[in-house]
Amino acid sequence: MDQITFADVLQKSFIAMSMGGTDRITTLNILLNVSISFLVGMFIYFMYKKTYQGVLYQRSFNISLVLASIVTSLVIMTISGNLILSLGMVGALSIVRFRTPVKDSMDLIFLFWAISTGIANGVGYFNISIVGSIMIAVFLLLLTRQSKGMLDTFLVVVQLTDSSLEEEVIEKIKEKSDRMSIKSKSVSDSGVEITMELRVSGQDTDFLNNLQGEGVSRVTMVAYDQDMSSV
Repeated sequence: MDQITFADVLQKSFIAMSMGGTDRITTLNILLNVSISFLVGMFIYFMYKKTYQGVLYQRSFNISLVLASIVTSLVIMTISGNLILSLGMVGALSIVRFRTPVKDSMDLIFLFWAISTGIANGVGYFNISIVGSIMIAVFLLLLTRQSKGMLDTFLVVVQLTDSSLEEEVIEKIKEKSDRMSIKSKSVSDSGVEITMELRVSGQDTDFLNNLQGEGVSRVTMVAYDQDMSSV
């Protein structure tokens, strides 16, 4: 049995291009693949909007997820079954530099999700993109629901004009919080500034109102989820 060499594959690809081998993809196939990519992309769009946990929701990025799925399916349909076109596409895409920063790792996951569904739809594997997207959505909802049941975390900054009250203030905060840890402490001529991480249930932070008084000049609280980009 003769072995197929790389030169044979290249020769067949040239012959396919010269004979119009790409015409095997009909207009109906294009409409079907792009339509499925759009529907799956819209599913990813609503999942991103529903499970978004950041501070500033960007609708433009969410729309780009839908377009990424469609564009990827078009690229895969173009290069599928032809080695020459695939090598040329790799060379063309290597020129492009994507410099848009992705601040949240979850945004990167959604972007890979949209691209992977576009690849599957481009070659006609609709069952992979649809079933896989449903499974990812179920897992995502379970994980985000679990995180919502966790204790709310805050950063509290207390400024003291009387350093002798430091231990008393810390004890009062520790009694009212489920968990407390000191993150930083700075001492100056004007007094002492202490930064603490608090974890409380039900966003019960009324006890901080009773701290301000003689010896305590200011109390500042900031919502905190251990990601400084969202503070």
